[in-house]
Amino acid sequence: MKEKPDLIRGRGSADNPTGRFERFLYDDDESFVQEDPDAGDGPPRPKTEYFRDHTRGIIARNDSPDVGFDASINPYRGCQHGCSYCFARPTHEYLGLSAGMDFETKIFVK
Repeated sequence: MKEKPDLIRGRGSADNPTGRFERFLYDDDESFVQEDPDAGDGPPRPKTEYFRDHTRGIIARNDSPDVGFDASINPYRGCQHGCSYCFARPTHEYLGLSAGMDFETKIFVK
């Protein structure tokens, strides 16, 4: 039985699944992974990358009865906080990224 890998430190998500809209799925085969000689104790913390988003506006509107407001200001896509319950996580899958670690490490600034 394969052991579960250590949780990714410093983030809310412990995994980076393939997006549900992607056709291709790849599996990391650990037999091909080389050890990092500079790695300390435990896995390294993933770096956050920032990308320019050419969206025309930052006002996000919603008509959900579950949310107590109809408009909000959203200056970016993705979030480094890593709250696992965030309703915005699945939106990264429309960009070809995952709702897991990609949502927390690939931030699109409007």
